[in-house]
Amino acid sequence: MRRWFLLFLLLPSLSAHSSTRGARTPAPEPGVVYEPDPTSPQEVFDQMGHSFRADRARSQHLRFQFNFGEPQSGKWWIEVKDGAYTMGKGAIQRPDVTFTCSGADWVRLSVGSLSGFRAVMTGRLHVSGNHFAAHRLDEIFP
Repeated sequence: MRRWFLLFLLLPSLSAHSSTRGARTPAPEPGVVYEPDPTSPQEVFDQMGHSFRADRARSQHLRFQFNFGEPQSGKWWIEVKDGAYTMGKGAIQRPDVTFTCSGADWVRLSVGSLSGFRAVMTGRLHVSGNHFAAHRLDEIFP
């Protein structure tokens, strides 16, 4: 029962993040530059860096690990510490939460063509570790 509680606590966050990530306004405002949707995990992380909210990361000490399988495999990490973040390729020691899926599915999650709920329920996305930390990812990088 507790597993389901944590699962549903996490999923609205991933679904909301996914469904709004790729949304675009019909007529862009003058002077506003929209980035194209990412097509690779590296592009997802580059865009995440632009959406970082330092005000929501104050007093936070979180380590996120991302393990992607084929296609578009690789490992990335993000560390949030006291209103700042660092990110890079590879593995981080002692992550609070680990996301595991294919790199292509991570891109689909980020642009909204795959919901977090569906990805978890179908086994395409595995979240291990602190599920509350997983929820914070979406708040810190909206």
